[in-house]
Amino acid sequence: MQPAQLSLLPDQVPAPPEALLAQLPEPDVAAAITLLARLIAKASTPETNPITAPPAGTPARAAAQAVSGSE
Repeated sequence: MQPAQLSLLPDQVPAPPEALLAQLPEPDVAAAITLLARLIAKASTPETNPITAPPAGTPARAAAQAVSGSE
């Protein structure tokens, strides 16, 4: 039995990011970059990051000490 060729199309190599970015409308790219920057900033803030945020109901001073590690 011989192997069957599944496709006659050549393997497609993805375009470099710069080429893809050039195809998108500039206002959409600017909006996407702004949203991404906001998400990164929000994730880096201890109060809003679910991994580093203190449990609900924790007093502010205790929460600050827990995050900074000071006693």
